[in-house]
Amino acid sequence: MSKVLMINGSPRENGNTKLALKEVAKTLNEEGIETVIVDIGKKAMQGCIACGWCGRMGKCTFSDTVYDKILEEFRDGIDG
Repeated sequence: MSKVLMINGSPRENGNTKLALKEVAKTLNEEGIETVIVDIGKKAMQGCIACGWCGRMGKCTFSDTVYDKILEEFRDGIDG
């Protein structure tokens, strides 16, 4: 079974973007593809500074709830 991570970047957690993601998720689920939606629109997050720490240490030099949630999903196995 495949698993797809979908990211809602809208600050409106239940706005039109979330509605569209839910519709896509519904279609994917009907095809046997698991989906996960992560809301990041109102959360502060540090942008990549290309320090290379992730390549050397296996994790980002910055730690925040958004990064941790997305990393957790990738570790659980994301195909798309």
